[in-house]
Amino acid sequence: MKKIFIFTLTMSLILSSCGGNSSNIERTTSDSTQSDLPVLKAEKGDIVFIRMDSIINGFDMYHDLRRVYEDEVNKAENEMKTKVTSLQRDAKSLQEKYDKGLLTRSQAEDEQNRLYRRQQSIEEEQVKLRNELGEKEMVLLNQIQDAIMTYVNKYNEEKGFSMIISTTGNSTVLYGNPGLDITNDIKRGLNEEYIKNRK
Repeated sequence: MKKIFIFTLTMSLILSSCGGNSSNIERTTSDSTQSDLPVLKAEKGDIVFIRMDSIINGFDMYHDLRRVYEDEVNKAENEMKTKVTSLQRDAKSLQEKYDKGLLTRSQAEDEQNRLYRRQQSIEEEQVKLRNELGEKEMVLLNQIQDAIMTYVNKYNEEKGFSMIISTTGNSTVLYGNPGLDITNDIKRGLNEEYIKNRK
């Protein structure tokens, strides 16, 4: 069975202000190539941004769920391989018995029909498994997205930013002052909350 695990998450998160108390964030990032420019302090009402790729790659929940999902995919693949191998072995055995004259034509046809039904059953099971794994993958991606969105909304209730923009590898945001990058704050808070709830 072909592996269907993709487990990538590209989300466009543009969140309106949730209001809240004023709070400053001072930050310098190693990603900045404009180190000679003054680093702003993100303040209430600012438009800030997060680097979604970095958040996902640094989110413990993402890695935990991905491991669980990959284990499930591998288990399903191994089970299918075992069934296919068994079917091939039985088909070869049938052919050998027929060639040796150990079965009548009628017996061979009955066995062949039985093997064909097994083959159809395996193919149907493969389709069902692919669909189930695809659904589980979407659920896991939605769980990750929901965890991030929930935390970002909670975070912004305190910070009161006007907008939080999500940037990705293909983002149209060409430059953002490092002081407006709240990626590390979000990543740290997400992991702290996830670890607390996981325990």
